[in-house]
Amino acid sequence: MMNTIVKSFAQKFLFSLQSLGLALLIGAMSMGTSCTNAQAGGNGVETIDIQTSAICGTCKQTLEKAMASTEGVKSSRLDLGNKVLTVKFDSEKTSADAIREVIAQTGYDADDVPAVLTSHDNLPACCQKDSEMH
Repeated sequence: MMNTIVKSFAQKFLFSLQSLGLALLIGAMSMGTSCTNAQAGGNGVETIDIQTSAICGTCKQTLEKAMASTEGVKSSRLDLGNKVLTVKFDSEKTSADAIREVIAQTGYDADDVPAVLTSHDNLPACCQKDSEMH
C-alpha cells in the first residue's frame, strides 16, 4: 500500500515537473520573441547635439533629469566644456524640435530656441545667463 502511494506521488510530482518545464520553455521562447521585436523596433534611434546656455553642474543635473523624464529619450549627456547636450532618442516617439522645446521650457537656450523666461528666472542663480559664472 505504501509503495502505491509513493508511486502515485512520484508520478504526480514528475508530471508537475514536466508541466513546469514546458511552461518555462514557452516563457523563454516568448521572451526571445519580445527581445527580437524590441531590437527590430530600434531603427528609429537618432542622436543630436544641441547647443545650450548651461554652465555649471547644477545645469547639467537639471537638463539630464529633464531629458530622462522626456518620453522617447534614451540617454543624454551635457558637456560643460562646450555646453553641448548630446541626446539619443527614439524618433518614433519624439523629435529634435520637441526635445529643444523641453530644454527651453526647462529654462535653457536650445540651439536657436530661446529659454522660456519664467523658467529661466526660476533656475538657481548660478544657472541664469546673467550669472557672473557665465
